Parts: sequence; structure tokens; C-alpha cells
Amino acid sequence: MGTRRLTKLQTRKRLREIGIDRTAWPAFAFAEDLKRLSYAWHSHRRHQLLYAVRGTARLESKAAQFLLPPQRAAWIPAGTVHATHVNSAEIVSVYFDRSWSQERELQVFEVPPLLREMVLYARRWPIVRGRKDAHATAFFRALVGVIGTLTHRAPAYELPRARTELTRAAMTWVLGHLETSELGAAAKHCGTTPRTLRRRFLAETGLHFRAFVLQARMQRAMELLGEPSRSIVEVALDVGFRSQSAFAQAFRRVTGQAPRDFRKAAAGAAT
Repeated sequence: MGTRRLTKLQTRKRLREIGIDRTAWPAFAFAEDLKRLSYAWHSHRRHQLLYAVRGTARLESKAAQFLLPPQRAAWIPAGTVHATHVNSAEIVSVYFDRSWSQERELQVFEVPPLLREMVLYARRWPIVRGRKDAHATAFFRALVGVIGTLTHRAPAYELPRARTELTRAAMTWVLGHLETSELGAAAKHCGTTPRTLRRRFLAETGLHFRAFVLQARMQRAMELLGEPSRSIVEVALDVGFRSQSAFAQAFRRVTGQAPRDFRKAAAGAAT
């Protein structure tokens, strides 16, 4: 079963139906259990906290691509154009009136246990609810305050976006050939030399080609670990590692977790 990719028109229609930009509430939570769905480029009039309680979500901005497992959340300021892609995940978004925060930079950051529990608790105040509740306003004010203490940290699980067609073609090839990605093969596919591709890649992304491949492999591995039907050995082979031990070592260096522990967290287990 393929991913359902909404067009810009379909995305706008779905968001209108949800009522995110039409409600009078200054803050609210919206929960979705999504399977293989992609929202096209769009923006909101409100600030958004995007968090995957279970599974993983992929977030794209004009500057980068981010993977959001349960260990990470994204702060998406009002007016920021972005796209989201979900294979299978339970998503909770919390929206805030734009006057509630002056943060205007998209941020991806660690989710400590306190924030996770606050996001889960916020679900009791959805977009459609009864009379005004003073406790809700106090709670959401506290929540946006906690978020403010966690932003402006080093981005995690990020892939840069290309600025030229050559680098874009190389990235696309890498993402489609993670198990065999090599500089020479990528350069041949793009009709250039390994030396030129290596130089252009570093100049545009700030990453060496091999570093990009490793990050791309780790991102894909995180997504595959969210699928219970795949063994860790299968995940390792699918993303280009010859053994489970080599994969586990690389995965721990990047994420700070063993693949098995990451899988438990992605399944929504308590951390």
C-alpha cells in the first residue's frame, strides 16, 4: 500500500475541515493516528508543536529535512511553510496563538519526560470543546514556557536540502540506494566526477558525502525500526550495513541509543 500524498489543494481543504486556523481558542491540541499520509507544503496562522507519540514523522522546511521519533519534537512558528510525511504514527500537535511566543525559527529539540507528559495531558483540550476553562489557558501558558527552555539546541536527525540540481540529483540517488551508496556510483549517475561531486556536496551542505550517507542511513533506519515486522538484522542490511553489530555501533554513536531501545521508544514505551 503506497503513501497517500495530498496535493496543496487537498491539504488546504483538510486543514480547513479540521478548523486549525478558524477556532477562537488561543491554544488547543489535535491528535491524529496516521498511516502513510503526506501533507503538501502549507503553513498555519498559529505556532505548532509537532510530536509523534508513537512511530516517526518526517518534517520538511525550505532549508532542511528532519526526522521526528518520540525522542524529538518540532516547534513550527506561525507562517512557516513546511510539509509533513508519516508512514505510521500517532501524532499530537499543540497549537498556540502567535502572540504567545516570539520564537520565529523552526526548531527540532529533545523531548524530556516532562514535556511528553504535558503534551499527552493537553489532549483533554481539543479544538472542539465546551465552555471556556481557565485551567486550560494556565496549562497551555505553562507548556509554551517549557518549550521555550528547550529550543535553540543543536538540531538532531537533520538532512540538509540541496541548492543546485546536481546535488539534488545526488541526494535523491543516495536516498534510493542506501544499501549500496558510494561516491563513484552517485557521481556516475549524475554525469560528473567523484571529485566534483565531493566538492559541490561539501560546499552546499557543509557535509562530506560520506557523512550525508551515514545520516540518511540512520534516518531510514529510525523509520524502519518503527515497523515491528522488521527485525533489527533486516533493518541493518536494508540501510547498507553488513552486520548487526556494525549497525548497532553506528546507531548508538548517532542517537545515543541501541536500536532495540530506540524501537521501544518509537512504539510509545515510557522512557
